[in-house]
Amino acid sequence: MNSKNLLVVLVILVSVIGVLGWKIKSTSSSDGNSKEAVTLVTEPNPLKIGQATFIIMVKDNAGKAVDNATVFFDLNMTAMNMGTQQGNATSMGNGKYSATARLSMRGLWKVATKVTMPDGSLIEKDFTVNVE
Repeated sequence: MNSKNLLVVLVILVSVIGVLGWKIKSTSSSDGNSKEAVTLVTEPNPLKIGQATFIIMVKDNAGKAVDNATVFFDLNMTAMNMGTQQGNATSMGNGKYSATARLSMRGLWKVATKVTMPDGSLIEKDFTVNVE
């Protein structure tokens, strides 16, 4: 494949990824029967290159906010390894946990979360976010 064709394929691929990344998508690794919920909000929204805050919200089976969970996050770009940023999110109260990271490139990024509930159960949920 010559360089011109490779460039065309690369431009099309980047365009498709950009279109698919317009909205935050999430996938859950839970069994689907649980009412426990882990959700994600970003600041700013939409995300831009630079510093960003990820607010992870945790609810129990009854839909009540969980304040005493341990929330671990792992952030990395999906298309290429930009270096993992990870750690425990800081409790903000009312079931909200905050993590700050630096986004160095436009494109899709994966935010993997592991929430250890007060009873020791584990909820893992991954989110894909788009950096414009």
